[in-house]
Amino acid sequence: MIEPQSLMIQVHGIVQGVGMRPFLYKTANAFHLTGFVKNKGASVVIVLSGEQRAMDGFLYELTNNPPPNAVIHHIDISSHPKLHFQDFRILHSAEDEKIQGCLLPDLAICDDCREDILNQKDRRFGYAFTNCTNCGPRYSIIEELPYDRGNTTMRSFTMCEECNKEYKNPENRRFHAQPNACPVCGPKYILFLGNGEQVECENPIEKGKQLLKEGKILAIKGIGGYHLVCNAENETAIATLRMRKRRPHKPFAMMACSIADVMEICSLNPKEKETISNNRRPIVLLKRNDSTFLPDNISPKLRQYGVMLPYTPLHFLLFDESLKYLIMTSGNISGMPICYKDEDALEHLKDVADYFLIHNREIMTPIDDSVVKVMEEEALLSRCGRGYAPLALPLNTLNEILAVGGNQKASLCFVHNQLAHISQYLGELHFLDACKEYTSVIDRLSRLLNASPQAIAHDLHPNYFSTQYAKKQKITTIAVQHHHAHMAACMAEHNFYEKGIGIIFDGTGMGADGAIWGGEFFIGNRSQYKRVGHLEYITLQGGDSAIEEPWKCALSYLDTIHESIESFFPNLDKVQLQVVEKALQKKVNCYQSSSMGRLFDCVAALLLGCSHISYEAQAAIELESLVDDSITETYSFTITERAGVFILGYQSILEGVLEDFGNHQPISVISAKFHNTISKATIECACRIREKYLVDNVFLGGGVFENTFLLKNVVSGLRILGFHVYYNQKVPRNDGGLSFGQAAVAASILEERAYVSGSSNENYFS
Repeated sequence: MIEPQSLMIQVHGIVQGVGMRPFLYKTANAFHLTGFVKNKGASVVIVLSGEQRAMDGFLYELTNNPPPNAVIHHIDISSHPKLHFQDFRILHSAEDEKIQGCLLPDLAICDDCREDILNQKDRRFGYAFTNCTNCGPRYSIIEELPYDRGNTTMRSFTMCEECNKEYKNPENRRFHAQPNACPVCGPKYILFLGNGEQVECENPIEKGKQLLKEGKILAIKGIGGYHLVCNAENETAIATLRMRKRRPHKPFAMMACSIADVMEICSLNPKEKETISNNRRPIVLLKRNDSTFLPDNISPKLRQYGVMLPYTPLHFLLFDESLKYLIMTSGNISGMPICYKDEDALEHLKDVADYFLIHNREIMTPIDDSVVKVMEEEALLSRCGRGYAPLALPLNTLNEILAVGGNQKASLCFVHNQLAHISQYLGELHFLDACKEYTSVIDRLSRLLNASPQAIAHDLHPNYFSTQYAKKQKITTIAVQHHHAHMAACMAEHNFYEKGIGIIFDGTGMGADGAIWGGEFFIGNRSQYKRVGHLEYITLQGGDSAIEEPWKCALSYLDTIHESIESFFPNLDKVQLQVVEKALQKKVNCYQSSSMGRLFDCVAALLLGCSHISYEAQAAIELESLVDDSITETYSFTITERAGVFILGYQSILEGVLEDFGNHQPISVISAKFHNTISKATIECACRIREKYLVDNVFLGGGVFENTFLLKNVVSGLRILGFHVYYNQKVPRNDGGLSFGQAAVAASILEERAYVSGSSNENYFS
């Protein structure tokens, strides 16, 4: 007789709330093994007894065929004292002071639960909070680890007898589904008027659907916060929402009833179809069909729609044959954080929404929808939110670090137990409410991860709220240059440590010389960089107003080539124009900038007559949307070397643009030639840097590379010339990925013991 063996197995990663314990229970029984499994902190611990061959089979299944939503980072296996168990059991969770592991993002409703809510014979027919171990809320309702019902906002709802039976049955797909509920015992929706008065009705969801058909605007509480919702086929309703929300131009996200309905309005390739349909259900940026029947005011002047599919039971219940498309935009006033507390929503959105559809389950952590685009069969994350956050990526360091990001598209990154835990998108830190939520998320993630940072990494800019927060903490602070953080984020995502070329095109970021950088070429690694090239400096006037009023950028650029701005903007206030011109001449409130974003703003403003914008990079985004991709011509450009640094000149590019504009060339042609020129000049700079420094690994980053046409052309052009090219896919290329890059820089500096307090860390390579 073969003597049974005993093992202890600890599984780390995203292993709670994904059906891991019932999977292990069934697998152990299939191999006739005995023992137990339990949650421990954020890991899962298994004690296993049986024949070696059976245990090998068990480990094979665990390693190769885990539950679909599980992400296993590593498995620790050790021998265990031989014990004789009668069977295999699932035990209660254990406390563990050294919590390690990952927090599970919220997951879209699975097909099985969707069938339940649409089946008139099922007890969950029409129930908006249906879920199982394969789907439903996670991160948004967790208060503490381990992930048990009592540690979530579902603790307020006592399961009925039927739900309790499901919860306790290892053979049931709702076994230990912590948000498990039904119409008898779970959360419920209630409908309110905009003034907060309850609307008496038998079925609030059905009544809400009818109101949407009538052209009303609803504020609807979902998994991670409120959405403002209206019928996407009703142009008047959309116009009303724009006026009330103070969002005149920025595209609205849409939700379509089904993938077939998405294909009615957009062109999808197989990767886009897969991405929009997966269990994360992000907003995907898709090319709209020319024959679309939807109103133009959904996505003004753009060729794209941002579309998502239903991801909660409620969403499926809102659609029918006569309501297939809904505007579903964040429940806030533009620029403010998403509302997630009922009292705040009723206060802040009372002048926007006609009705409120509110449920009585508390949201612990607000989280916006994620945004993804597909390029070259790869899904690129542009905004990290529901379904993705918190995002855990390996970072090989024993140091515990908090990185606090920037001021726009704020995010946080905790480095804990050799994992970088990246928060959801936290908005713009210009508002008091956003700053309060930002610090709340720091406290919440710190508690959930049981993290104790030894160092805190921040941006160089002294006036950022994130920088000021960092400097108030009584731990080591590490200042990281903005664009070096972008470069390091790309390097860390691709697990690259050696020297490389960083090409970072961005809007704003304080440079080591005090100027505003953003058109940068670096040689460096994660801990050090050398600035070896940049876009030629321009003197800009007006601080942030130059971003919000791109005519000011255009004025500065035109001034360098002695061109007048008045013919481009005949309606500009003459007095204001004279004031800015004088301030520019006398260098009042002026700053030097190498920002590629500002050059795009200048050209877009001139070509489109766009003097003011109402959302970030509006003019540049509209300019990209006009590109005629059949055009291959470029404008002339100059690259000169000054004091060992390559300077990309803008004057000849701008003169070429103005010449074509004066000759009445189509804007689509000029836009294409401008984009092609920036791509070609970027590639030429990279070639010169490679020749000088003998480096051919290139890392692209910064918000300007959200421009898909530019990114695609630069990547393909560099690869043709033999470069190894990397860009962020899992982490946003924009400032949403900044905290991850700061963490990577800080980790590398601490590992090398290279940090000197107060340095900008621009260390030069020999």
